[in-house]
Amino acid sequence: MDRPAFAITIKPAEASQLDLLEQAFSPGSLSRHHYQRYEVQKRGEGLYLIAWHGQTPVGHFLLRWRGPDDERIIRFVAVVQSAFLEAGGTRVAYRKKGVATALIREAERLAREQGCTRIGLEVGSTDNPDAKRLYAHLGYLDWGQGDFLMSWEYIDKQGQPATESERVTYMSKPL
Repeated sequence: MDRPAFAITIKPAEASQLDLLEQAFSPGSLSRHHYQRYEVQKRGEGLYLIAWHGQTPVGHFLLRWRGPDDERIIRFVAVVQSAFLEAGGTRVAYRKKGVATALIREAERLAREQGCTRIGLEVGSTDNPDAKRLYAHLGYLDWGQGDFLMSWEYIDKQGQPATESERVTYMSKPL
């Protein structure tokens, strides 16, 4: 007997969902990253795409219409018509079910509608081989300029500012 297909719906985030997204994707975090990503959408700079399985948020990606804004990449990549994916994730229980693929394909479709001719993303160079393999499978190519250190700030569980870093590489594809 065949198993039923895993059904997801992808929609831009709504303000009324932000607390649920924080709880589902960032439990215990004080950084409010999902609110920050929603602000990008409110300013018209992109869309914060959420994958839903019924009423459960299972994955997310922030799609920016222009990007990236990192000087190390801008020297080599024309960013004016290049969309950028960032802050992607799939809840552990829903991985390997096509959630990330569906989010990326929807982001690519929306980026084409906005007139973007390329799309890119950054991926952990050594600590995220599954994601790197998925992106390559979807046609994303390593930019050939090597890895670089990316850092970001957050608020730890004690309410203190902290910084985290990761070695990443940039990958992109034409749309």
